[in-house]
Amino acid sequence: MSETAEIIQFPDRRDDGQAPAQQSAGRSPQVEDGYTRIANDLLDALCMADFTSREFRVVNFVIRQTYGWNDKAKRMSSTFIAKGTGLHETDCSKVLNELIRRQVITRHGGSRSPVSLNKHYEQWVSSETRKKSPPTKCPESGQDALAQSGQDALAKKDRKDMNTPSNEGERTGEPERGSSGGEKSQPRLPACPHMEILDLWAEIMPDKRQHSKTMWHDSKRAAALAARWKMGFTRKHADTGKQLYTTLEEGIDWWGRFFRYLRRNEFLMRDHRWFDLSWVCNRENFIKILERNYEEGGQ
Repeated sequence: MSETAEIIQFPDRRDDGQAPAQQSAGRSPQVEDGYTRIANDLLDALCMADFTSREFRVVNFVIRQTYGWNDKAKRMSSTFIAKGTGLHETDCSKVLNELIRRQVITRHGGSRSPVSLNKHYEQWVSSETRKKSPPTKCPESGQDALAQSGQDALAKKDRKDMNTPSNEGERTGEPERGSSGGEKSQPRLPACPHMEILDLWAEIMPDKRQHSKTMWHDSKRAAALAARWKMGFTRKHADTGKQLYTTLEEGIDWWGRFFRYLRRNEFLMRDHRWFDLSWVCNRENFIKILERNYEEGGQ
């Protein structure tokens, strides 16, 4: 007596980036039809990158044509990129060259050589280097300078705490030109030492997410850190009743002790993907930490 076996044909797994041969009407995209693998850290860096809309389209197209086909690099002409992004060929050439200059895209050879995404995102050069230098005289509020750097979307409170990206002014907190007047003004607080605090975070939290220094300035994260830095000059210690710090040196020392305190917190040191410096600098989270809401006992 013969037996008949029913053979069920399952769709092949498609991980080569190719489009499916057939697709029924109304069917949503499926990973079985092909997908693009990319590391989460690299995707996070892309989310935080200060790309223009055209740059994003070209970067995504390069990723699709390389990672989407399991290739490390691929030769792409301006015509080929234009067809995949909807941009004009001339624009594609300009955008691609700019991304290569900023080390976001790597060209492996001459002008017609294959290109790929530079996965070492800490090497990416921020677009702030191509912006015009800020005017010599800035208004006290800093609103005009922030508008030029694309920070209009920042909350007004954080905007006032954001510092200009000049090296000397940011480190020493020197007063702006033209800010002195007939009336006596209160001493200016030392400007937020962004790079020193980033270095402290990297030293004390080496296993946690690190932010790229080249992409730190002119960002919401930098504005939030500047606001929390300023808060230390006004907030008083619960036990002593004194300010957390009153000078630049005291402030840097306090942030080092603050990070070491976080390091001893068992809950925050768990494998939380959301825990990084930008999360700590969020106003609500920062206040909760100071109020010891993330620990059972005292500090």
